[in-house]
Amino acid sequence: MPPTSPRRELRATSLAAAAAALALTLTACGGEEPAETGVGFEDCLTEPTTCNSGPRADGGDLVWAVGGQWEAWGQADLYGSSLSTSIINQPLRPSVFTYDQAGEIHYNDGIYTEGPELLSESPLTVAYHLKPEATWGEGTPIGLDDFLWHWKATSTDEAQCAGCTPATDYGSNVASIEQGEGSTIVVTYKGGYLDAEWYAAQVITHPAHIAEARGHADWRTDPAVMAASVADFSENPPLDYSAGPFRMVEGVLGDYAKYVPNPEWTGSQQSTLDSLTLKYIEGADAMATELRQGTIHGAAPSSFDPEILDQLAAESGLKYSVAPQSGWSHIDANFDNPFLAAEPLRRAIFTAIDADEINARAYGTAFEDTETMTNVLFRPGSEYHTDQIGDSGLGSGDQAAARAILEEAGYTWEGDALLTPEGEPVSLRFRTGIEGEAFTPIIQDLVITYLGDLGIDLTTDPIPGGDLNSVLEERDWDLILFSWIETPLFASSAADYWGEGNHTGFQDDRVDAIVAELAATLDRDRAAELNNEAAQISIDESVQLPLAWTPQLVMVDRDVVNVRDNWATTMRVFYNVGEWGFAQE
Repeated sequence: MPPTSPRRELRATSLAAAAAALALTLTACGGEEPAETGVGFEDCLTEPTTCNSGPRADGGDLVWAVGGQWEAWGQADLYGSSLSTSIINQPLRPSVFTYDQAGEIHYNDGIYTEGPELLSESPLTVAYHLKPEATWGEGTPIGLDDFLWHWKATSTDEAQCAGCTPATDYGSNVASIEQGEGSTIVVTYKGGYLDAEWYAAQVITHPAHIAEARGHADWRTDPAVMAASVADFSENPPLDYSAGPFRMVEGVLGDYAKYVPNPEWTGSQQSTLDSLTLKYIEGADAMATELRQGTIHGAAPSSFDPEILDQLAAESGLKYSVAPQSGWSHIDANFDNPFLAAEPLRRAIFTAIDADEINARAYGTAFEDTETMTNVLFRPGSEYHTDQIGDSGLGSGDQAAARAILEEAGYTWEGDALLTPEGEPVSLRFRTGIEGEAFTPIIQDLVITYLGDLGIDLTTDPIPGGDLNSVLEERDWDLILFSWIETPLFASSAADYWGEGNHTGFQDDRVDAIVAELAATLDRDRAAELNNEAAQISIDESVQLPLAWTPQLVMVDRDVVNVRDNWATTMRVFYNVGEWGFAQE
């Protein structure tokens, strides 16, 4: 399994930033009384899609801090598939849609006249209705060649793109892409391929004519040239095109990107700013300092120390919001470990861990109403939610029950040390991402205590920043704490989390059958049911222990309007970046 997929990201922390359910998130807000404009985060609880709204003044140079250093500019290959790269490109990238905070889908009306249209189920055939006036920001219309270029870039076929490492396998499932009537593009998938979330495919990323202008004219016929064009887009900033409300005018990899409004953009998100600069700043404390000093106007860090909230509340010129976002933190077991290959030990460990206490003592310091998860895919408000924990005792912190599980399976104790039925002392390595985290050290210390009480020799081994993907791929851990970053798209969850090649080494014929059925249905309700079944199997087999949908922070200058967090997209606040502005006096 690759370290990321087209629909999810991950990080070695106890926080996350996106969604796996179509349900409304409750929001807690802080700061002083709202300014005279009436804007602020105070009504995010009741009006999550419109809080901090207000009329915008014309002009202004807005500087926003981003917390991730992007290592590529492109969006088509694995090197550009990181969340940081997606965020830095959001003001200009050709997205198909976004979700709002109420779980409602909104198609990109700057590129499409309507949402994708299902023409046929066998073979799966989808029509994309382009706006005739949609361009790449320099007069060239978005069209068929751009769809064909992306198909090749993500085909996973050496004959299409030699040596490419695509960010998704979209192209490997496509049979043909043709010009339909007018400005319609028709994508036909290979026979037998189905996807209940067919409408969510990313179908374009980069302009084919710019690939040609940069010296890759033979991308259609030469797979080596095609690969070179992919690399070109990753290595060079997109200063010569835009398919969004802004166009980039300056950029230094991993440092900053400066944008101005795109004059050819015809979408409903029309910017009033003179410029928007996205600037890398490491850590919430540094972001808050620059915000107080007025060198930036806002930030939505991926992690933060709750003590920062008191500092923000004391600043009359700032406003902030804290809310549980849709990523879910969890502790996983590595099935390659000979101790954890035994289900009774896994079940006893996850029974001994007190999820409620972890959530209260860690995440509760930032958001006191943090809830313990009972379903790894859907929130309690979702129509698809089922209680997967039930009376299993998992996450209960019941040491007596945990010991009973072990005793029944033949485990014994020598003094305080837990011994396997064969008499071997149980020792495990617990890996977490501590660097820059406030919540994770609390969780780590609690887990050490819980498992110590059970008689397990637990050593800790912090994951260096940026190494989570390789640690997971190599299964270089016994127990691990991290968070999946999700979207409301769930159809591929069973395959990604528990299917062949998953990061835990878990394998189950029932899950494999579910993954196969998911690849053969367009019924989204059935897809939800199947994914819940796979999740329930993983819980019953003690593959992982879910903890919480974790809280995140957005902080802005009081004069900034139309910025608000969004649990339903990995882009968070950037989902409506074209609407950002300064309040009209």
